[in-house]
Amino acid sequence: MKNLSFLLAGLVLITGANLMALKDARALELDWTGQFRTEVNLIHNYTMDSSDNSGTFDPARFGGGGYYVPASGQKSANFQNLFLRLNPKLVINDNVYIKSEWWVGDPIYGLFGGGAPYSRDQRQLNSTFNRGASITAQRYWAEILSDFGTVHLGRAPLNYGLGLVWSSGDGLYDRYQSTGDVIRLVSKFGAFSFSPAFVSYSTGNSIGGACVYDQGAAPAGTVNTTPTASALGPCRPGAGAGGINDYAIMLKYDNPEEDFEAGVNFIRRLAGADQDPLSGFLGPNATAAGMNYNVWDLFGRRKFGRLTVSGEAPISTGSVAGVDYSSFAIAGEVNWKLNDSWEFLARAGQAPGQPNAPVTNPGKWELFSFHPNYKLGMIMFNYQLANFAGINTQNDPRFEASQLSSPYDNPITNARYLNIGGKYRTDKWTFHGDFVFAKARQTAVAGEYFYNMWQRKMSDTVAVKNQESSLGWELDTGAALQWDDNFRFGLDFGFYFPGGFHKFSNTEVDNQVSMVFATVLSAGIAF
Repeated sequence: MKNLSFLLAGLVLITGANLMALKDARALELDWTGQFRTEVNLIHNYTMDSSDNSGTFDPARFGGGGYYVPASGQKSANFQNLFLRLNPKLVINDNVYIKSEWWVGDPIYGLFGGGAPYSRDQRQLNSTFNRGASITAQRYWAEILSDFGTVHLGRAPLNYGLGLVWSSGDGLYDRYQSTGDVIRLVSKFGAFSFSPAFVSYSTGNSIGGACVYDQGAAPAGTVNTTPTASALGPCRPGAGAGGINDYAIMLKYDNPEEDFEAGVNFIRRLAGADQDPLSGFLGPNATAAGMNYNVWDLFGRRKFGRLTVSGEAPISTGSVAGVDYSSFAIAGEVNWKLNDSWEFLARAGQAPGQPNAPVTNPGKWELFSFHPNYKLGMIMFNYQLANFAGINTQNDPRFEASQLSSPYDNPITNARYLNIGGKYRTDKWTFHGDFVFAKARQTAVAGEYFYNMWQRKMSDTVAVKNQESSLGWELDTGAALQWDDNFRFGLDFGFYFPGGFHKFSNTEVDNQVSMVFATVLSAGIAF
């Protein structure tokens, strides 16, 4: 890691020298691109229980630690969202560009009706007001062209392969983005490219080490006669660091003449052992934890005429929270364009789960989650139905952002899956159909502690009975109209039949599972 740090420091020095040597070639130019989208979501029977027409809440099953989907007074959900993304690019000269991405609203929590005003004068019975949405600079970075490659400096997107680990989230309907504060070089030598990078996600609460919030500490600036941590106010010094960083080296071979590309992205993740309990990055037991592990992310794609075969396989080894961590995940895709109208796609893969254990702290972690942008079905591995009854907005100002529950927090994990689909295209229309089937790799066994995928932690009590492995199957269909080069309109339907896996409530009363039906009406503009 020291050698890589020296290399990155050298990149900064060389880049600075390169900038000093640049001469103005032209006046500044500003280019704009962006996306706008809005969606209407109708999900019938989100509790998966058609026998409960009133949407009642069962506290016993809710507290069982299984896979109970609570209702919140009704069993169907109807919500809309909207989001605007702007990508201004400033052209300094032929060699220097400053790029950025601005958000108006939020791609996950940007819900219709999520901007109720806080002041009482705007919430009277005849009021027609809204508190608006914030504009945030989500990304801003410089790209500097030089003789040895392109240097990226700043808060920049991360992307690789099929997007199992890094996914930039640039798609019109993507909701999650891989972004980091980077010092990165991209060098190309013919068909080969080489890209070392330092990526920072968090520096913790202090640049001088670990500063953990101490709720019982004395306020900053007050006199404390006892030389304890509370003398620093709400800051309690830790025993190490509180940040989290990646050290990455990406190697890639891309030969367009042979329609072949392959590569490996090596990522060394280091997270300080003294993560802040509230704001720190979470380990596999839903608590902030130190991390020291490597990811060898392998990727390949080959095209044979109209047939394209792709695959990605992240291999992780190391330790998390002082416990050994080892996992292997894989995703494969086969795309066949029969002609200009017909296209068929098959996808299969597996993401490991966490085995059962006789204790709540197992001696080895094995689970892995795909990036949530890698979606299969319209309902399965997309909507997190258990969060529909949670806190989804900040209309009550007492709810903090850390308390929000995402309706889309359902990545592929602990699953083997198969997805077969097809598309038919005309000049403006695209019609599609998809079939998805999945089984869990790990299930609860009576008398043992099990890992809850939704809560992302080991259970507090042992399983009272065995759990089935079927996650269920899904049929999706829909149509999209590309009105012009910019505007796209879509209407999609999904029919999800939950499997026996979701019957498990970890009580003597099983969940009743039945079909979940969803409709999404979407409109998107890319410019």
